Amino acid sequence: MSIIDLKIARGPNKLFEGTNFDFKDLRFPPGVGNNPRLLHSIKFTPTVQNKSSYNVTKTTGPSAADVNRAGGAQLGSNTDPFGVGSALGITAGLTAIGGIAAIGEAVNDLSKGDIGDVAKVGINAAGGIAAGGLKGALAGGIISAIDLTRKTRRAAGSITLYMPDTVTQTQVANYDAVSMTEAFGDAGLIAQAGGTVIKSAIAAAESDSINFGQTPGSGAIAEAGAKVAGATGAFGGNIEKALLFSAGVAKNPQVELLFENIANREFLFDFKFVPRNPQESKDIIKIIQTFRFFAAPEIPTLGKGRYFIPPSEFDIQFMVGNKINPNLPLISTCVLEGIDVNYGSAGQWTAFFDGMPVEISMQLRFKEVEILHKELIQQGY
Repeated sequence: MSIIDLKIARGPNKLFEGTNFDFKDLRFPPGVGNNPRLLHSIKFTPTVQNKSSYNVTKTTGPSAADVNRAGGAQLGSNTDPFGVGSALGITAGLTAIGGIAAIGEAVNDLSKGDIGDVAKVGINAAGGIAAGGLKGALAGGIISAIDLTRKTRRAAGSITLYMPDTVTQTQVANYDAVSMTEAFGDAGLIAQAGGTVIKSAIAAAESDSINFGQTPGSGAIAEAGAKVAGATGAFGGNIEKALLFSAGVAKNPQVELLFENIANREFLFDFKFVPRNPQESKDIIKIIQTFRFFAAPEIPTLGKGRYFIPPSEFDIQFMVGNKINPNLPLISTCVLEGIDVNYGSAGQWTAFFDGMPVEISMQLRFKEVEILHKELIQQGY
């Protein structure tokens, strides 16, 4: 199998070869999915970028991700991902936010004594509303132009391989440990310890008469004393811990685990190819080249090399014969993040007389483009 066989010529020859990529249904071992003894298989269907200049035969079918997003239920579903009339809504929202932000700044200035005229709050608010409205109009127009549908169509051909020995999926939810004590700050200290205790602690600190003793409010006294100490600039950053230790207490961080997000599922597939004849050798080389081809970006002729056309994506299906295996989870559209090929996986370099390795291993690392959620799980993902 040569580069010319793959219709990807190098250098000046590319001008004569054109931009076709010879891609049809590929299978290994031969007959997998059709042979009664090799019914179980895994099928990879590339979804080709619409802007690609390579003439890969495509179908009219959208990717699995776009099928799932049909109807506008998820982000990326259509040309107006934030809802009909979103531009007007964004304009109104940013107008209100601009006014609120301006009022907050004006009130902050008043509290510092920088502005004597309370009417200045209204003036600032009006300016903030005007600025927010302008931002909203611009942002709304930009949002309306965003199209988050995937820019691909399914290829007419596919790659069908035997079921790997290990088929695993990992579902990871990410949580963040958040300290409620830190989040509530001084407001939490006052609410939990009581305003009277805080005032007494500050007065004691200012009068140089702090005495923790065994009073119930010793922790609050220590915290309040630390704030006074910090204001003097004469103490280091650990003065609060020192005062809490002196009081015989430690601050409870009151940690809560708060959900952040769920990670995209990742899939790892390992394959081993051992050709038994010259035709199988050609099939193996073509399969590896095809995965590498669709996993690579493309540089368009326009733009003088400034832009990439992204790599193709893949729809992956576990098959029994010519039907989807209902006992394994569905996989949505994936990107191919990595391809590892070992041409000497037999343990040492061993080849046939024509140079074809006697054994090649290939590892494919995929990541799902969709975030898994309850509705998708109910659908079989």
